[in-house]
Amino acid sequence: MEATIRHRGPIDIVVVTTMFCRQNRGTVALLERERELERLRARLTDAGTGHGCVVVVEGVAGIGKTALVTALCGLARGNSFAALTALSGELEQELPFSVVRQLFEPAVRSLTLTGAARLAAPVFTEMRVADPTTVGAVAHGLYWVCSDLAAECPLLLVIDDVHWVDQASLRFISYLARRITDIPVMLVLAGRPAAPGSGLDLALSGLTPQRLVLQPLTETAVSQLVREIMAVDADDAFCRACATACGGNPFLLTEGLRTLNADGIRPIAAEAARVANLRPDTVTRAVLTRLAHLGPKATRLARALALLGPVENLHIAAELAGLTADEAAAAGEALAAEDIIMRTRPISLRHPLVRTVIYADGTDLRRSIEHKRAAVLLASNGVSPEELVPHLLATAPESDPRIVEQLRLAAASALGRGAPEIAASCLRRALDEPPDVGDRLGILIEFAQALAMGNKFVEAADVLSSAAGLVDDPDLRAELTLQRALMLFRAGHGAEVTACYDDARRILGGREAEFLRRPGCLTLLVAGLAAMEPPTNRIGELERIPRTADVSDDTVRLIDASLAFCFATSGVRSADETFAVAKRAATGALSTGPDTWIIVNFASAGMSITDHHVDALELLDRGIALAQRNGDIGGYRYLSTLRSHGAFYAGRLYEAEEAGRAALDLHELSTIPEIQLAAAVLIDALVARGELAQAQAILSERGMEGPATVQMLLDHVVLLARARLRWRQNRLHHALTDYQNCGRTLSEHGFTNPGFAHWRADAAQILFEVDEVSRARELAAENLELSRRFQAPGAIGIALRVSGLVGDRDAIDTLAESVAILRTAGSDLELARSLTAQGAALRRAGQRSASLPVLREGLDLATRCGARPLADEARMELVAAGARPRRSAITGPAALTVSELRVARLAAGNETNREIAQRLFLSLRTVEVHLTNTYRKLGLQSRSQLAAALAGAGMVWQSSAYTPDRADLVP
Repeated sequence: MEATIRHRGPIDIVVVTTMFCRQNRGTVALLERERELERLRARLTDAGTGHGCVVVVEGVAGIGKTALVTALCGLARGNSFAALTALSGELEQELPFSVVRQLFEPAVRSLTLTGAARLAAPVFTEMRVADPTTVGAVAHGLYWVCSDLAAECPLLLVIDDVHWVDQASLRFISYLARRITDIPVMLVLAGRPAAPGSGLDLALSGLTPQRLVLQPLTETAVSQLVREIMAVDADDAFCRACATACGGNPFLLTEGLRTLNADGIRPIAAEAARVANLRPDTVTRAVLTRLAHLGPKATRLARALALLGPVENLHIAAELAGLTADEAAAAGEALAAEDIIMRTRPISLRHPLVRTVIYADGTDLRRSIEHKRAAVLLASNGVSPEELVPHLLATAPESDPRIVEQLRLAAASALGRGAPEIAASCLRRALDEPPDVGDRLGILIEFAQALAMGNKFVEAADVLSSAAGLVDDPDLRAELTLQRALMLFRAGHGAEVTACYDDARRILGGREAEFLRRPGCLTLLVAGLAAMEPPTNRIGELERIPRTADVSDDTVRLIDASLAFCFATSGVRSADETFAVAKRAATGALSTGPDTWIIVNFASAGMSITDHHVDALELLDRGIALAQRNGDIGGYRYLSTLRSHGAFYAGRLYEAEEAGRAALDLHELSTIPEIQLAAAVLIDALVARGELAQAQAILSERGMEGPATVQMLLDHVVLLARARLRWRQNRLHHALTDYQNCGRTLSEHGFTNPGFAHWRADAAQILFEVDEVSRARELAAENLELSRRFQAPGAIGIALRVSGLVGDRDAIDTLAESVAILRTAGSDLELARSLTAQGAALRRAGQRSASLPVLREGLDLATRCGARPLADEARMELVAAGARPRRSAITGPAALTVSELRVARLAAGNETNREIAQRLFLSLRTVEVHLTNTYRKLGLQSRSQLAAALAGAGMVWQSSAYTPDRADLVP
């Protein structure tokens, strides 16, 4: 009999004799699993020393997975581990966080959730997820629940029958598995082999958990069990026949031996032929024969248990089976005596295969009727709507308003817990019932919300389109159309976004002012910019929106931020005017409103493109701090991506890489467009730092090698990053193609300001390198003209440098002008590039003495920025000019990795390791390792020395550890 693992307390496991174990003086010994158990013991030891791991125990049904993990639980308890276990079930796949709650609920009862662990409160309490965008925060909170428990003693987490795990719990498994190596936790996932592309397969994608694939028992082990169960003198031929019939499957073997005993067959050679008839299907169906012998009452109770799943008492099962309490008790005793149900609580059928054969016996119609009866009974006994979901989903549609109501309530509860997949399943089923005509619209809207929370934006848009088709009222139809456009925007369907926006405007006729002030309309208007809507098309609309007293501060700031972005990307207004509008949008405390991240994005872009890099990065830091404080992983990831992009253009390569890695590290909780954007900004930083192999690996891993088009504005970031990498790889024609494709699309849509995308500057240099000199000079001249028109010093300085590099005369003077202008632009990296170019020109012109101080300054700035290729170029020029430049530092602060710098500067600001880990969404162990490496590299003895050591580093990076005042948290 295979063991069932269940809680009786935080760490207490009920162990039942397993199907292929031998009992000897009260102990349980496994047959032919010594090697697997030893491997598990070794990983348990590793986890106890702080090196967590994931182990997948795979095998077909009945092969003995539960027996093995049960034995592991015993080892864990004997080694001071807390063993927390959960058993997935077919009926529990639609219960939100069913597995997680089994794992942690008993332990959480005695805990006060503090810090980041509070984000998990909706899983265990009546608290609900306040914002649909913070679903990922629940997984982060659960990680800290696990980490906090592991701080008390090492943890063994066992999830049995993991192939039936619910989607919400699966999201946590994926999150934990990527961070488990730094905490004393061993996660064991026992189940049937996962098919490629299945939920578990995707959850563990990119990971290499240890896999234990359980093999069938050998003929020797089968013979041993036959002789223990039937007769010690069982004939060899009979034993061999048993091994062949059961295929070495322990469950099928024991069931087969039970059937043979019942039929009076003796274990002798003459009876071996009869054993061959015991096929797996006949063995499992023998359970039904045994049930029939027990009588109709026991059969009805067994069917009720197969329908309900594990129960704490027989009350509901008895009522469902139509039995009195006494009849149910007697039937239960008979079933337990026949080894069909467990004798321990919760009361359940003893093996999933037993449950499957009993549940499958009968028609679909019968099961549908019984599930509906079960739902009604459970509801009348006060069971919550979400616990009714397995039964509600299994009923046949009957236009029953009670079913629709319960499904909607269950969906609302699932959304509140952060389980949108289950909510969507409930609402899809509610629509199939079908609901009353008056309810259908509301259900469609709720369905779209659930799909959106689950990142299924295209499907959500389709549902909203269906909802709009049911509506005659133009105001509501326009609102639904705008919501559909937002879904399409989040899915990256740029052209359809604009079409929806125009549809909503037509629906409302000539009510222009009212249209622009509708909720979501302004957001969509500016979202159209990201969908490649020409920025000049939006400026007039934005400027016409009245700023009356009833307009919220966030609305006014969104208008200003959007105007700044339009000015900055199109170049139709001056840099000074653009910055003034962006600064106005950024002034004051950041709210927690839905448009805050758009405001931060557009305003910081307006500042960065006008070369006010410090202002831009400070604004992004304020946003990041707000996201960290609220546990908003999505906001943190998004803003970290933007910060990487902004830091790259500011020439702060250490910061750019740091923020890019922080964003990409959370990729399992993001959508594909976000992943590629985060990858692109990190690639930019790595290329500038000379880490071409790492950049290429990210490009390949994220599927960014194929044909690329610019449909959404973020696509140009991806295309430019790939072009820069290909340029540095000397794949000049490939790089040029990417630059030209990107530039053509941006220009066609009015994104013409060189400060927004420096594609002309780079493309001109490549054209010059491939001897297309005339085209290079034409493009450089166009770039300089457009840059002077906008009047941002950074873009002008870059344009002058390119003109000097590809021009036919006055290169030295042009490059000197570039250097002079870039000294006011705030980007030491661009200044270093122009200094190096100027110094090289001076050397080639025979002015070696004049070149030396210029090249030395360029080398110093390039080194401080972390731009190794540029520093190498400056160093070679110095050598050619007769100098002997110093080597790059490989010790001290310059030797710290970006991740070590990120942690070190927070530690220098007196944050504890736990605070740092929660702020950066890292594990505590990772923080400890980074700090240990930092102390070693800097030769420090204590944390108190960090601030002084970093202050003297001379590196170009500023803190993203901005700590907001209370005023920054506006409800």
